[in-house]
Amino acid sequence: MQKKSFMSIKEEPNEKYKDKFTGDFIIKNVLDNNDSNEQEMYHVTFRNGCRTRPHIHASDQVLIATEGKGIVVFAKRIMIDPENITKTDIEIEKTVMIEKGDVICVPAFILHWHGCRNKNEDFTHIAFRKRTQLDNIWF
Repeated sequence: MQKKSFMSIKEEPNEKYKDKFTGDFIIKNVLDNNDSNEQEMYHVTFRNGCRTRPHIHASDQVLIATEGKGIVVFAKRIMIDPENITKTDIEIEKTVMIEKGDVICVPAFILHWHGCRNKNEDFTHIAFRKRTQLDNIWF
């Protein structure tokens, strides 16, 4: 067991995560495999309107807004062309605005994305969830 501070945790290399975001970000892996076999936790700063790409987790994900104003979008994936499954469209089901102090739980297996509410604004949150054998699915 080890005490940590968000301020002293080193940033992860952006190259490792760049295909999962739409712009500039800072990500800190707060709880890695050495800290917990069951939980993962990240401290993420989205810069200048950055957001995650649409994705799905195999376990519930809790987001805690710590700075700025953010957005969490819940969606469902729908097919455009049944003859070509690589052509799809995403239909927004619900949009939730969050700001410092807000907490939201994203249910497992729900297509979603999160990050800055507006361009030219930053947003920071803590994200944690149970580790699973299944990888996240990114769109």
